[in-house]
Amino acid sequence: MSQSKNGIWGMVFYAAVLLALIGLLCYGLVAPAYAQEDSRTLPILMYHDIVPEGGLLDDYTASVAQLEADLQALAQEGWQTVRLSEVITYVRTGTPLPEKPVLLVFDDGYRSILTQALPLLQKYNACAVVSVIGARAQGIADGCDTAGQYMTWQELSQAVASGRIELQSHSAQLHVYRTRKGVQLLPEETAQAYEAMLLSDMEQMDQWSRAAGITMLRAFAYPYGYVEPLADALLQRQGYVATMTSEPHLNLITHDAACLYRLGRLNRSGLISTETLMAWLREE
Repeated sequence: MSQSKNGIWGMVFYAAVLLALIGLLCYGLVAPAYAQEDSRTLPILMYHDIVPEGGLLDDYTASVAQLEADLQALAQEGWQTVRLSEVITYVRTGTPLPEKPVLLVFDDGYRSILTQALPLLQKYNACAVVSVIGARAQGIADGCDTAGQYMTWQELSQAVASGRIELQSHSAQLHVYRTRKGVQLLPEETAQAYEAMLLSDMEQMDQWSRAAGITMLRAFAYPYGYVEPLADALLQRQGYVATMTSEPHLNLITHDAACLYRLGRLNRSGLISTETLMAWLREE
């Protein structure tokens, strides 16, 4: 009887081992994307206005030729542009990203994105995210610049319809230099007053975009790159899943949602060459 029991338990043991091995094999076959792709290095290149040849170049204005040279060089060195939504999905579910992903961001929502940049994105099968200043899209004079150079909500909708452009918030009315610099806390401001101010701006942005029939990513680019700990916490509580600074560093993207906050970006100045831009990517 004892020998019979031993035989039975031996069969059970070997069956369990076999099932475990089958399970490990199946796991390796069906879950490679999430389990084996642990991280990606993500450079974010930040553009602003794009002007035709002969236009005035500065730290926030690049030429059409420069943008095209950048897109050509990125492709030649194996970089693939990705959508911000794809980066978010990678973090959440492990959906694969390319080996060398790069994210293009166009801050402020200049009209030149539609007229100058979008044709190049289409030509080179590239995509980008635009950081929208609500007041500029709304055509409201906000004390910082005129609205004439910026896309309206209707034009932003056209850009999105191309399939090449996604939108994120750059604030409704905080991209200004007044008493407050971007979203920074004022010296005598209480936390309660600050949160009420920022929440009001978020709600205004939501109202304007909904009225325009536009869906924006729950992502936020800090105006002028000024970050604020109170803003970090409030943005996260309001469901924003990604934020961007203007700090020029690469980003390690993992499956930890925290990696999407305070993403670094390199400003693509019109005063540097494509080679300088690519050298930064190689060095990092």
